[in-house]
Amino acid sequence: MSLQKEKVDQAISYLNEGFADAWLIYASESSDPCLPLVPGVATVGPGIFLFTADQGSYAICSSIDAQDIEESGVFNQVIKHPGSLEESLQELMNELALKKVALNYSVEEPLADGLTTGRYRWLIKVFEKLDPLELVSSEPFLTKLRSIKSATELQNIQQAVDDTIDIYDAVFAKLKPGLTEKQAGDLFVAEMLKRDLVNGIDRTPSRPIVMKNNIAHRPPSDSVIEPGDLVIFDFSTVFNGYVSDIARTVYFLKEGETEAPQRIRDTFETIYEAISKCKEAMNPGKQGVEIDAIARNLYIERSYPEISHATGHQIGQDVHDGGVLLGPAWKRYGSSPYGELEAGMVFTIEPTIFMEDGIHFIVEENVVITDNGAEWLSRRQDQLISIPWRRGS
Repeated sequence: MSLQKEKVDQAISYLNEGFADAWLIYASESSDPCLPLVPGVATVGPGIFLFTADQGSYAICSSIDAQDIEESGVFNQVIKHPGSLEESLQELMNELALKKVALNYSVEEPLADGLTTGRYRWLIKVFEKLDPLELVSSEPFLTKLRSIKSATELQNIQQAVDDTIDIYDAVFAKLKPGLTEKQAGDLFVAEMLKRDLVNGIDRTPSRPIVMKNNIAHRPPSDSVIEPGDLVIFDFSTVFNGYVSDIARTVYFLKEGETEAPQRIRDTFETIYEAISKCKEAMNPGKQGVEIDAIARNLYIERSYPEISHATGHQIGQDVHDGGVLLGPAWKRYGSSPYGELEAGMVFTIEPTIFMEDGIHFIVEENVVITDNGAEWLSRRQDQLISIPWRRGS
């Protein structure tokens, strides 16, 4: 539980910045998405996890749930309620005399919206019997806690990234025309099984995204890869609960070709430049919308189609880990593009190009923000990947 203790210490430090007196999680059966992050344990029946700025951390649960929670070492006190969670919570709240408590509800951030409506109403009734208490959304606090990675979290992400790149290298050495999208995806599955790894999306050794056409978030199809095709691969692995998210677009050479057509090479070079410019600008304090605009404006200047989604997003325990988004000021993204980059955040950079003439590219890299700017986590793709034509393919 060393990682969870790191995150608990981080949470308490943020509470001590004045956000609230305490942060309360009320959940059961792993119903709140923050539980794997903090505290790293769960209850079968309804349970309370309470972290305070200066009075320690507490868990209230039934006796049947208590053992794992006690053994985690995360909490200063584990309170086993005799059958009435309400009474135990009221006694603890009276003892601590808290004035301002953060709860996990949010309008915009699903990863900070783990408190159900029913449980929220139950808490309100419990708190009505206490001294007046200010309740606030934990969204800014929890988003920061999730976004800014601890040292162990960064180590886990780096390993996931390294494993992903290693599998890409192994698969690209075996790719050839004539395979279906599914068969190409099976090459990734075989490499995961060799390494006892799983896909970071569904936590099983499943196929990644493989697409030669019909560009969408979809599983591989029976479509056959032919010479002259551009094929997108979007792949993630997971290590100790933390993921990578790396995409590559591959050109399959036709008979007699030694390199891809100029139009395809030019498109790759444009994406490469966009990623470089974004990475160089990713300093603490920059807004996500500023970074997105760099790639978006470059494409418009060069008469490429505007990027159809955000230029990048955060990764961590999830492939889309919430928080600040490298995105445009579109209504569907809410306030996330206006958040500021901070040291410890991990992002993808993926300024995609989809053109009507069938040229489609996703190149996706992973970077971490440091005090001095962004640093690569993924080994950067420096040139277009071309798969040689083979007789009989």
